[in-house]
Amino acid sequence: MAVAPMPLPDISLIHDRYLALNLLAREHFAGTLAGRLLLRLEFDPNGIAVAIAASVAGAATLCLDADAEALRQGLRSGFCDFVVANLDEALRILKNEIRRGLPVCVCLSADPVACADAIAERGVQPDLLSLDGSATPGAQQLLERGVLRLADDAEPEAGTSLLRWSVAADAARTMPRIAAIASESLDSDNASTPARWRWLGISPRYLGRAFGSRQCVRMSPGEAKTFVERLRAEVPSATVGNKGDPAA
Repeated sequence: MAVAPMPLPDISLIHDRYLALNLLAREHFAGTLAGRLLLRLEFDPNGIAVAIAASVAGAATLCLDADAEALRQGLRSGFCDFVVANLDEALRILKNEIRRGLPVCVCLSADPVACADAIAERGVQPDLLSLDGSATPGAQQLLERGVLRLADDAEPEAGTSLLRWSVAADAARTMPRIAAIASESLDSDNASTPARWRWLGISPRYLGRAFGSRQCVRMSPGEAKTFVERLRAEVPSATVGNKGDPAA
């Protein structure tokens, strides 16, 4: 029997989760998530977005989900680095990578609620927590102990809109060229620009083939104007679009 393909998040969700993580890093972790642990309950589309965003941001991530096949598909797609069956193995891998300050995503095939309870009972202290809806008992214990929760609907930066682009062919050659144009179009004085430069440079490694011909980044109106003018002149085969920010 053929396995149904896993549902994927919109690339804009991944990008904005990444920017939200970078904002938390600036506010609480001296500007970096290297050596920090994020716990995510469920490897659904929101979970995939968080896992990719955290890897791009430099964090270590532990994702909990009972759907072993979904986790294996995530591994094959490059969205996570390991799929394991017990908490001890997951923590061993994470401990090694956190000590080295390297990003890693470990998915544990287990019931998320029960496993979050076990994590809290064992005294494991993530730095960040991501889950949809109300906190489970174990997740609530972690929050009470000072773990920061990644907001489900973090507000994008005011005055920006999301610029999307895609190519129909030769993505391996063309997409890095467009990313360079986008990077050069960003205002170097903007506080979010180092994070956006990182996104453009590093995210393709974690987005994988599923997003290989698509990319996006938030820009101010002036940045967007510069980018679109250059893109249309230098890479006319690319498709570019704008997703407005209602809060802008």
